[in-house]
Amino acid sequence: MDTGEDNIQAVYRPIALAYFWQWLGASLLFLTPFFFLYLLLRWGKIGLAILALLFIAGSYWLLRTVRLWRGNRLEIEEDQITIINQLGFFDRTVSKIKLDKINDISYRKKSFLQTLGNCGSVHIQVSASPEKLVVRNLKRPELVQAALYAAQNNFSEQGEREFTEAELLSVIREIRARIGEPRWKQIQKGDWKLKQNFIKEVGTSDKSKAEAIEQFFSRKI
Repeated sequence: MDTGEDNIQAVYRPIALAYFWQWLGASLLFLTPFFFLYLLLRWGKIGLAILALLFIAGSYWLLRTVRLWRGNRLEIEEDQITIINQLGFFDRTVSKIKLDKINDISYRKKSFLQTLGNCGSVHIQVSASPEKLVVRNLKRPELVQAALYAAQNNFSEQGEREFTEAELLSVIREIRARIGEPRWKQIQKGDWKLKQNFIKEVGTSDKSKAEAIEQFFSRKI
């Protein structure tokens, strides 16, 4: 686990041994020219070409393996998680999931080696999605599961904040002045769709104010 910057609370990457065969193959390809250096040099230009080709191919394979190992990760933030699947040097997919959209978190150790090495995969069930997101080859997946549940609990507790009447009135006065009385009166009449769009619009710039408005409407509408 690595701690990150900004609002990233934790970063989890696959264990290095998950790429054992890539490390082995790349290392052999990289070192082969040195074992046959004398023979290749005797072949002249052809030998030098083979030497350069093996060296470049081995270096690329090693760098690609490092890229995959460091690029694949699960990031836990204050209000969401980010799952990054690094598929190649320049090929990656990024999934961002809000913590309140996660319905279930489980982990699996499916082999003797995973049990012995205490690693496995974490499965994340997201609401409105029939398939689970899977993050593979994580060290001590039970701790990753616990960290995700802890982040969810912290997020839920923050979302349950109750604003005082003074705070609510202050926010509402500011918002009414911003959007104008005609739109505000339409919302107060019970236009549910307009109210939801309005809360979403405010939330893009100030989540706290959006929560205050939602709390106000829950009392007033």
